[in-house]
Amino acid sequence: IVPDWIPCGNVTMLAGDGGLGKSLLAMQLMIACAVGKPWLGMDVAPCRAVGLFCEDLPDELHRRQADINRALDIDMADLGDMQFVSRVGADATLGYIDTATGQMVGTGLLGALMNQALGIGAQLVVIDSLHDVFAGNENNRGHARQFISLLRGIATEIDGAVVLTAHPSLAGRNTGTGEAGSTAWNNAVRSRLYLQAAPSDGDA
Repeated sequence: IVPDWIPCGNVTMLAGDGGLGKSLLAMQLMIACAVGKPWLGMDVAPCRAVGLFCEDLPDELHRRQADINRALDIDMADLGDMQFVSRVGADATLGYIDTATGQMVGTGLLGALMNQALGIGAQLVVIDSLHDVFAGNENNRGHARQFISLLRGIATEIDGAVVLTAHPSLAGRNTGTGEAGSTAWNNAVRSRLYLQAAPSDGDA
């Protein structure tokens, strides 16, 4: 989807502290793909995109969409290749642990998200964010790998990419690695992007 950054057939994790703009960056990516314009100055593969946003209300998402449109000099009518939904206030779980088997199980919402993407021929699915859709122990390596495997199934079916936003753990922030809970998250995804605030003039 983005050469050397967001590979097809797998999951990319976009991590960063709250308030830095992960959701906005993900929406910019969706719109760039939908209209075939660069993202962060990089060329993208023009494709249809679907987004599941769990932290922002529809009005906020539409406000951001309008701002991005102005920056790219496009209209709402140009975005027929992009769809998104807000799940604020609703259950957004995509995967949970079956207590009988100890295995991660996909929910009906996971199936609906895949069907939506397949229905419009989308090759990019954005999920914002991990902590809203994952009903397991983030520090459990098995849980982490199984959940990413569920999302990889979407990427495989759509012959495209899944971008999953996440908040780093305390250790991930302190070390500057952006790790989210167990290191299994880092090993399970194919690509990791870490968004950080630019250092101020007074910082070393």
